[in-house]
Amino acid sequence: MLFLFFGIFQFCFAQQSPILDKKDSLKILQKKLNKKEVNEKKILNYLQIAKTIQSIGEKEEMKTFLEKIKSKIDLEKNNRVSFMYHLLESRNLLYHHNYSESIIECGNALKIKNFGTEEEVIYVLSSLGTCYYFKSEYEDALKNHFKALEICESMELNNCRAGILNNISVVYSATLDWQKAKDYTERALKNAELNANDFEKSRAIGNMAIVYAEKGEFKKSEEWFLKDLEFDILKGDSLSIARNYNNLGKLNDVQNQNLKALDYYRKGLQIAELQNDAASVALGYQNLGWIQHKLGRNTIGLINIQKGMQMTKDLGNRDKLRDAYLNISEFYYALDQPKKALNYFASYHDLNDSLIGENHLKAISELEIKYETEKKENEILKLSEEQLKSEVTITNQDRKLRQLSFSLVALSIITLLTFFLFKQRLQNKRQNELLLTISETQTAERKRISQDLHDSIGGSLALTKNNLQNVIGKLKEVPSEMDEALLALNQTSDQVRQISHNLMPGELVRFGLVPAINTLLEQLNKEEIHAQLYTTQMEDRIEPLKEIQLYRIVQEAIQNVLKHAKAKNLYIHLNKHKQHLSMLIEDDGIGVLSSSKEGQGLKNIEQRIKMLNGNFTLDSSKNKGTTLNIQIPI
Repeated sequence: MLFLFFGIFQFCFAQQSPILDKKDSLKILQKKLNKKEVNEKKILNYLQIAKTIQSIGEKEEMKTFLEKIKSKIDLEKNNRVSFMYHLLESRNLLYHHNYSESIIECGNALKIKNFGTEEEVIYVLSSLGTCYYFKSEYEDALKNHFKALEICESMELNNCRAGILNNISVVYSATLDWQKAKDYTERALKNAELNANDFEKSRAIGNMAIVYAEKGEFKKSEEWFLKDLEFDILKGDSLSIARNYNNLGKLNDVQNQNLKALDYYRKGLQIAELQNDAASVALGYQNLGWIQHKLGRNTIGLINIQKGMQMTKDLGNRDKLRDAYLNISEFYYALDQPKKALNYFASYHDLNDSLIGENHLKAISELEIKYETEKKENEILKLSEEQLKSEVTITNQDRKLRQLSFSLVALSIITLLTFFLFKQRLQNKRQNELLLTISETQTAERKRISQDLHDSIGGSLALTKNNLQNVIGKLKEVPSEMDEALLALNQTSDQVRQISHNLMPGELVRFGLVPAINTLLEQLNKEEIHAQLYTTQMEDRIEPLKEIQLYRIVQEAIQNVLKHAKAKNLYIHLNKHKQHLSMLIEDDGIGVLSSSKEGQGLKNIEQRIKMLNGNFTLDSSKNKGTTLNIQIPI
């Protein structure tokens, strides 16, 4: 029996989890195409988006999308829109196994390839090579894959090299040239690992496992297959999982571990049918039928192997059809039907000769020699061009030396200017640090004085007031002078408490910025002005120094509103973001006059914002109020 291991091309990968998103994206693009204002520029944009999400998993949605595109464009125009349409249509026809039609679309795209990028031309050549592979026209398959490789290497497009090398490896596997298949697979694996390309690394691992299996190194092959299967399960790559189950089934099949092989074949076929991939399903039925025959289940086995063979014939996959002829020939021979066995073997022999006959293999070998020769010629030509460039460089050295002298003078001037700019920035930085230090010192001193007023003078006044009240309580008649003294003492105590609060508000120290501002606004509401604070994400406190400076800014802003704005409403918005804090102070007053903009209040606000490395904008117009927008890093 001929091994029916399944090597897979890069377009066949379909990851389940992203497919739903891709299908939804295509449906959204289809809806956009229904709009009246769709023009050629938008259509091109939609095509380019579709290119990034194209895979076998949403081939039906892509078909509908491309049909709508075709109805809205003129394919007679040779432009980028036409090129992108042919590119997508050729790949989608390939996903539908319409190889001949796909080849035509690839040709249409390549006729106007100057409207595409190098990566897009490689994309078309890969589709074309894959179509010829499935038609078992291996010489043409390699011709296009080598063209793709030549562009990739000449443009140093490392991201696509591993995929092309894997494709070439698969074609050599089909021609049973296992040494070349191994060589190209090793190159693909090395490139994929070097460029962290997990997608192509998985393909190379699977292809290497097939090479080892065909060479009879079954234990090593199984290790590579299981490694690839684990990788595919982790990615959720359903078609690759199906492929690996099929290959593991075949590996056990050839070692006559038939029940284990049957289990793997069934798993692979089930996933392939769920993914609606005809090529995988056809191969699955062929392998399932064969293992059922080995287990003595000849009736159902014959049905399945014939079903798989017919599907393969309908798809035009001649190499897999050749394998099916050989398998069914052995099937009939085992059933003691020599005539049918001989007929199918004759079909196998004829088809195999047309696929990998001596002349055919010679043409393939000559093709690779031609590619390697052209590659070496290009390298020689490149060296000659470099030598010519070197001579031109020597000729121009005198001119460059003259230019260098002027450049040095210019560089000296630029360096001098850069030094002065750096010096100025350093001076500004030091000045800002000095202001910050002064502010911290002032804050600490305010806090100390506030504490002293509260604890020392405030305490003494409270004790004196208490003693005086006790004395008054013992007198039958209280002189008016004593009442006046007690009143004065109360007023003095209140003033000391207010001064202490102004120096360092207790709410700010104990509870933070938000409660302190709310206390300010409660007092402000008594002044016949409505004030309101709105906060977002301010549950946690910020640095104490920044709290104090922002509190002082609010105080200054309120004083400006009371003195100049004649406002009825004042709103403060305090919002904390990930890296900065924003504060918006707005009123509905008469606006800030030009003279007020130069006032000490706004200068104090600006100075405090500068100390916090922040910035602000002031928006004001006559009778339309004032808005102060402040941004502070946190």
